[in-house]
Amino acid sequence: MINSHKTIGVFLCGIGWDYKQELCRLLNIAAKEYGHNLLIFNFIGRIGEKYDDYGAYEDRLLDIIPFDCLDAIIFENSNIFSDDIRKKIHRSIAKCSCPVVAISEPCKEFYEVLFDNEVGITEMVEHFAKHHGFTEIGYLSGIKGHPDAVERLSAFKAAMKNNGLPEEGAGIFHGNFWYDCARSAAEFFIEKGLPQAVICANDHMAISLCSEFEKRGVRVPEDICISGCDCIDEGKIFFPRISTIERNVSDAAFSAISLIDDLLKGKKRERKIVLPTRNIYNYSCGCSKGTLRDECIQRNDVLSNTRVFRYHIFDTEAAMLEMNRVSDIGQIADTFGRYCCNFGGFEKFFLFAYCNEKGEPSYETAFDSPTDQTVPAIWMDRYGTSERPKGICPITEFLPHETGDEPVCYYISHIHFGSHCFGYSAIKMISTDPFNEFYNIWLLNIAVSLESLLHKNNIHQLMRELESESIHDKLTGMLNRRGFEKKYQAAFDKARKQSCSVAAFVIDMDKLKKINDVYGHTEGDFAIKTLGRIISDCCTENEIAGRTGGDEFYVFAFGYSEEKAKQFEKRFYDALDAFNRSVNKPYDLYASIGIYMADISLHASPEDYLKQADERMYTMKREHKKRSAEKK
Repeated sequence: MINSHKTIGVFLCGIGWDYKQELCRLLNIAAKEYGHNLLIFNFIGRIGEKYDDYGAYEDRLLDIIPFDCLDAIIFENSNIFSDDIRKKIHRSIAKCSCPVVAISEPCKEFYEVLFDNEVGITEMVEHFAKHHGFTEIGYLSGIKGHPDAVERLSAFKAAMKNNGLPEEGAGIFHGNFWYDCARSAAEFFIEKGLPQAVICANDHMAISLCSEFEKRGVRVPEDICISGCDCIDEGKIFFPRISTIERNVSDAAFSAISLIDDLLKGKKRERKIVLPTRNIYNYSCGCSKGTLRDECIQRNDVLSNTRVFRYHIFDTEAAMLEMNRVSDIGQIADTFGRYCCNFGGFEKFFLFAYCNEKGEPSYETAFDSPTDQTVPAIWMDRYGTSERPKGICPITEFLPHETGDEPVCYYISHIHFGSHCFGYSAIKMISTDPFNEFYNIWLLNIAVSLESLLHKNNIHQLMRELESESIHDKLTGMLNRRGFEKKYQAAFDKARKQSCSVAAFVIDMDKLKKINDVYGHTEGDFAIKTLGRIISDCCTENEIAGRTGGDEFYVFAFGYSEEKAKQFEKRFYDALDAFNRSVNKPYDLYASIGIYMADISLHASPEDYLKQADERMYTMKREHKKRSAEKK
């Protein structure tokens, strides 16, 4: 699909998180080492604690992924996904015939690369019980029913029992793997009488539990010891540094890619790989405190990162203001090119917008689901190694073909605003490092700007339609009096500069009242509409024609000769005769035409021409009445 190498699709959510950042980086390194491409499908999911509307529509990305072109799949099956999206991804990849490897959390239908949760928790219990001599140990669990939470809680109870302590310990509080459950947990353990230690099912809860105890005058580790799990970066710089259970992300990444490589080569492998963990005992459990120099170095790193982060915020604020003013897709691309330095170095960025058969893109016409065609809306290739598609691209192509043949890694994200689907982005970073959270902010900014463009285009379209309606006659579709006057004034200004001749035609239907009285106004409207069509068909050389009254029509022609005027009149009457012969109506369609032609310099205004033509039209009408009377 991209080049000659096999392509592995990776499905994960929340790349901005420390663990996901490291996992993406190491998967990229491992894939390059084994000679495979990576397509990492980036799902943003819930934004913060409260906003989950964006994630509710991200499943549309699944509708355009070329699953048949993926040679293998990695599913990072973590709890950051919403249950709905996780189930939809699961259903989609379960249909694939290629190898699928689930990592982080169990997924028995696929190959699994998992960490041994039991050993780490067991060793942590033994550390508190044997090394510290604690007998009152509480437990802060994760979400009830969550695989990791169930496995870790089970290991805690078994380890407590093996160490001669009550299975429930000094109390078990069910949290949610996140910071916001620590307040209730702290109150729970204080009411229990404050145990000697609390083991937490992950570092997020451990960090926030330390803070909640400190707020209540309970010191860590002097009054209570705390440990976490998963060894996140924040726990390494938090004070007191968190005792934790480290999961080696490198082991997970290389094990998954190695497993896929063997399966693609036809080798048989066990369906489950269980990776060991390593316990790290820091100051939160009263162990290694660390030196003052180490603490200062880490503090300096934090200050440096904060300073860089602040500059990135400034760039983001400036970009938001610029993006709020965009009026076309080119300005979005320009703004992105100016301010896109805050999420990491990238080599390529593409935005493919969905479009319909007419080539109308999603920021001009609303789509509530992806289409099978796209147009390259934003194209940034810093080294020119991808050829920009010309015109409309079928969705089956998905990504441009690489000119080189080195293994590549692209991150794919769906771009939408609510139910409006705009397209998808593809980014290739310069190094093996993934983008940071600022990239997702860019994607959201672009989505908002595209929604704004869509609204602006809709407003402009509505204005064009209203303008068109205001100058066109609803019955015939021709110019009405306002439109006719507006257009002929501009044409006369131009004609005066060229000193050309002007021909005016005034056409009036004969016997319209009789048609209305005898056959009804529906037939009268049909007759007027037919006459308008005939007049429009006779205008073959940029003449200006309009319906200016009930059954009255005006035509202006510029640069006409006497011969051309006669040809127009002949075409008109021939068309009337043809209609009367071919259409089975109980009446014939007749009209009178008056023609006046003169050099533009002889008259001051267009109305002078129309007045002369109108008089000739009435002369013609009187002749028609006279002939009709003579026949009787």
